[in-house]
Amino acid sequence: MIECKNLCKTFGGKYGIHNINIQFSNGLLYGLIGNNGSGKTTLLRCIGGLYLPTTGHVFNNGISTKQEHEFLDNRRKTSYLPSDDFLYKKLTCMENIELATILRIGKRNLTDDTLRLIEYFEVKDYLNKRFCDCSTGMRKKIQIIVSLIGEIDTIIWDEPNDGLDIVSNLKIKYLLNYYKKKNATIILSCHVIEFLNDFIDNCIFLLDGEIKEQIETKNVESLDELFLKHIDKKKLFYPFI
Repeated sequence: MIECKNLCKTFGGKYGIHNINIQFSNGLLYGLIGNNGSGKTTLLRCIGGLYLPTTGHVFNNGISTKQEHEFLDNRRKTSYLPSDDFLYKKLTCMENIELATILRIGKRNLTDDTLRLIEYFEVKDYLNKRFCDCSTGMRKKIQIIVSLIGEIDTIIWDEPNDGLDIVSNLKIKYLLNYYKKKNATIILSCHVIEFLNDFIDNCIFLLDGEIKEQIETKNVESLDELFLKHIDKKKLFYPFI
C-alpha cells in the first residue's frame, strides 16, 4: 500500500502539490486526471521517490521515501514510467534493455517475462536500432518493457499511452489488468479520458496541486462529466466566436 500524509512539494516557494492525503491500495487501478500543471506528474514523482517531499511523507509498504537506503531496496519492485524519454539515446533498444536488466536484477540475460513482453509489443525487429532512431510509439513500448523488468508490485506510469496506436493501447489495458490480478498497486495519469473509462477503479481529480475529488468509477456515469464539473466551461468555447 502507498500512503501520502500531508504531502507538499514546492518549487521556488510555489506549491506543485499541496496537502495531499490519500491511500493507494493493492489490487486496484487508480487514474489521475487534471489540467496541465495541476500537479499530476509532481505527485507521481513524489510517490516514486524521484522528488523528496518539502513537507509531509510518502510511504510505500510502510517505508518512507525519506528513508533513502531502505526505500531504494523497496523501489526495485516499482515500475516507474515517466512521460518523457528516460533511456540512453545512443544505445540500441536491446542494449538499454540489457543494461536495465543488469541494474534491476543483477544479470545481463533477459528474463522469460521480458522476452514475452518483447513479443507482446512486437518490437523484436527494432531491438538493434538506436533508441533515438525509433518512432515515438516504439520508444514508449521499449520503455514500458524496461520499466517492468524484475519482480513488480507497484506500477506508477505518467502518460503511458502517449504516441501509441489503438492496438498498443488495448495491450496496455490487458497488461495492467494482469498486474492488477497479481495484487499490484497501479497509479497512472492520462489526458485521454476515453482511455480511462471502464478501466480504472478509482479516479482522482487534481486542480492547482490539490485533490478536488476522489471517487470510485463504479459511482460515476461519465469521467467527462466528473472533469467538466470542476472547470470553467466558458473556456471550452471557440475563441473567435
